Amino acid sequence: MEKPPNVPQRPGTRPSRAAAVAGFLRRTLALGLLACVIASLGLTAGSGAEPERPRSFSEQALNEAFATSRVLAAQADSLAASLDPGSAAELQSAANILNQQALLLTSPGGTAAAQKSAAPQTQSYPRALLESARKNLAAAGRADYGTARLLASTGTGQLLLAERAARALGEPLGQLQDSGWTPVLEDSDLTKCSSGDRAVLRDRPGAAESLQAAVNAEYGAAYGYEVAQAQAGSGFTVLGQPPAERRKAHLEAGREAVRLLPDLCLPEVTPLPAWSLDPEFLADPVSSLRELEETMPHLYADLAGSSDGAVRSWAIDRLVATSLLLYSTSEI
Repeated sequence: MEKPPNVPQRPGTRPSRAAAVAGFLRRTLALGLLACVIASLGLTAGSGAEPERPRSFSEQALNEAFATSRVLAAQADSLAASLDPGSAAELQSAANILNQQALLLTSPGGTAAAQKSAAPQTQSYPRALLESARKNLAAAGRADYGTARLLASTGTGQLLLAERAARALGEPLGQLQDSGWTPVLEDSDLTKCSSGDRAVLRDRPGAAESLQAAVNAEYGAAYGYEVAQAQAGSGFTVLGQPPAERRKAHLEAGREAVRLLPDLCLPEVTPLPAWSLDPEFLADPVSSLRELEETMPHLYADLAGSSDGAVRSWAIDRLVATSLLLYSTSEI
């Protein structure tokens, strides 16, 4: 069997434009999630000069997401003017992030959509952010591949902003759901795997690689926690959780990923229990575990943008879960 990749894995080199944008986005919460989208899609603002024509579902979803981001940004700016400095800074940061999201989401017809959608807000601001996030995550299940990745990342970022706005305004949102952000859509037109054909589906060449990467990453992370505990004991925490708990979570996610392999015409095979580790990881495993965790959202954004059906739904759930774990309490 082919030797699994080293752990932890860092994202590969990005094009210069993406690297410049990513450097800025790391200073913010939600746009850190969108950096991988910019890198892979190279989205630019639409000119609005395209002739009127029927819009696809993906275009309509982008237009609605663009319009909502603009409205929510304006509302955040307005709310910030009446708050104390600490809370005002949080809302102003949200406004900046939402405006950046709108730039990424712009498509022909987007400006008109924004004008039509700028209705008075009848619910609290954190709830409005949460509702927008839910719509974007649900739409990501039906959108085309590239748009799915963008909408999933946008929705995830807005979930994080909703949590932060709720704390700043003293309006708790309650416990967010653990899964089910995106409905599973079954497409009868998709090629099915025959008993004698285990090849990757021709119309989704990147999905199998991305899912296999998720399998390797989750089991590799579990092994990384095992090594860290052997070297440093169990008295440390990562992202506020003890190492045994994080190891268990990664093992469960790995098992979930393995169960999805047959959806992409791959055998349901659990990888080998032993993994090779980078010397840097072995030198300081506890510090390296945080870096390992930071690779997970990018991994699941890739999978969401290359898969369909149950695999995409699961990838979006994992994108949300890994992002909330990393960034819910992080400083912007």
